Amino acid sequence: MPIVVGIETTCDETSVGIVEFLGQSRKKNKKIPQIRELSLVILSQEIHSKYGGVVPELASRSHLDNILSVFREAVDRAGIKLQDIDLISVANGPGLPGSLMVGVNFAKGLAQALSKKIIMVNHVEAHIVSPLIENDIPFPFFSLIVSGGHTSLYLVRDIGNYEPLLKTQDDAAGEAFDKIAKIFRLPYPGGPVIDSLSQGKEPIFYFPDVESEDFSFSGLKTFCIRTAKNWFGPFPLPEFLASAQKKIVDELFRKTVNKVSEISENFPEPIYIAITGGVARNSYMRSLLLKADGKIKFVFPHPRYCMDNGTMIAFLGGLRNLVFGQLSDLKEEINPTYRLKPSGGIG
Repeated sequence: MPIVVGIETTCDETSVGIVEFLGQSRKKNKKIPQIRELSLVILSQEIHSKYGGVVPELASRSHLDNILSVFREAVDRAGIKLQDIDLISVANGPGLPGSLMVGVNFAKGLAQALSKKIIMVNHVEAHIVSPLIENDIPFPFFSLIVSGGHTSLYLVRDIGNYEPLLKTQDDAAGEAFDKIAKIFRLPYPGGPVIDSLSQGKEPIFYFPDVESEDFSFSGLKTFCIRTAKNWFGPFPLPEFLASAQKKIVDELFRKTVNKVSEISENFPEPIYIAITGGVARNSYMRSLLLKADGKIKFVFPHPRYCMDNGTMIAFLGGLRNLVFGQLSDLKEEINPTYRLKPSGGIG
């Protein structure tokens, strides 16, 4: 069965994953073949921490400096030869233009040098299918993507059949964490820092609700600025951060469950909701959703598959090649701002 290399450089992680597709199919979802991860290398760029967010020019330079060494390390860990590679999969959007160009051009050069097939895939679609790497989830299921750049809910009817249900009106959930952290001069990325400082703290602050069906988090930043500015005396920062974290997660939970309940009356039970993206590593979110009872079952990928990673790119590229026979032309370019088409891919 094919060995697929996945290359991910959409933002500030330089990652290469190598997977082998096996012959066996799943019990619940026979359309999805089982895979074996041979290696995964993720290099997170720490240079952005002092700026409180990703600096695009620095991100692309870092990818350029590190992509070759990350690829070599992934190949060494996998214990394969370059000739063993059957397919090269690379994310060509959405993302930062300079960062995407590094990954796509590296993948093209690799494909030409080794005379290998190449496929370019959508980064958001890769997040959607990432829970299927380890979990046997039957179709249809729901996918909630929560990261620094994306907050969207999809109905996943099949590979290549995605129906958008909810989106963010402004900031993504991960972006909200980062902005709140920046207000209080905490390190970037803000999500893990806020999660750590909130451990065991009581959420004592009330955040007003946003009257909108879609997600909206921009008001949180304004509320945080005003509260901190008008506070008298020692500021209870850990409790405030615990309150902000609870508000973001509760907002995601409430609106997701409401939307899923609206349209899933005739779905077989349990109804699966897969939570993906960097915010899916949040400990409060995991503890809240995994305790949820009823006909809805929440599924999380392994934490390493929540962040941007090459394995999910390899997995999606291999799936689209096996299911649809899809390949890409070397003339295809990056698509930094394009949305996910209902059939998958860039559109």
